[in-house]
Amino acid sequence: TMTVANPPYSNSKSTQFQQNDYLGAAASALNAVLGRSGNGSGSSEAWSISCYFKRGTHTGGAKQTLLFFGDTDYDNGGHIWLYYKGSDKKLYLEYGSKYNNLEFKTDSAVLTNQSSWYHILVTYDGGTTGSSSGQINNYYSRFKIYVDGALVSLDEDEDNYGWSGSIPADIFRIGRRGTGNDWLKNSCKIDELALWGSDKSSNASSIYNGGVPHDLTSLSPDHWWRMGDGDTYPTLTDSAGSADLTMYSMTVSSLVNDVP
Repeated sequence: TMTVANPPYSNSKSTQFQQNDYLGAAASALNAVLGRSGNGSGSSEAWSISCYFKRGTHTGGAKQTLLFFGDTDYDNGGHIWLYYKGSDKKLYLEYGSKYNNLEFKTDSAVLTNQSSWYHILVTYDGGTTGSSSGQINNYYSRFKIYVDGALVSLDEDEDNYGWSGSIPADIFRIGRRGTGNDWLKNSCKIDELALWGSDKSSNASSIYNGGVPHDLTSLSPDHWWRMGDGDTYPTLTDSAGSADLTMYSMTVSSLVNDVP
């Protein structure tokens, strides 16, 4: 009898991004987690996005994409777009289309130290997100952002009372906004990216784990990319699902030894 044991958990790699670098996977493999067919039916369409992030040296107002999922038609189609700006060191979330959406940003700078890693958790409870002005506060309440395990206050805005349509599984990218640009720049780094098809707000502290990356298996993520550990260029293996990420415009040197 041969007994095969999993190697002990170790975090020694992250993925570094320069202009034009990005990661992509088959969006269809993520539809059950991030996609939806209509205006939010409840907890069955909830999701959570978790990662460690280290910002680069760019301090301008460019929108630098951490994650994009949704329609290839950015202007008119539904999408999830998480990004940040070096000019104000804030995180931003756009949910919907360019012209019909909910928009959030942290009300203060949360990525203040260029040399520090930050843990980010974004959650959506699966409820309705548009189309009535009288319900806009309910729509806003669907989303939360945690930084280093703590819930942060958000500035909220909307275009045309939010988004009541679908979020289709057309495209999934890390480091680039869909088929557009808005790249991560100047040596930004991402580590331990995970997705759940549920609202993990109640587990924010456990996922953060005091800032120490840990084995997420007990928290049952639907997708989990180690972002270098155990990976072979140009593929970042999905440790929990079947949505391996492919590295585009990157080299093996994009897998670096800088980790939380």
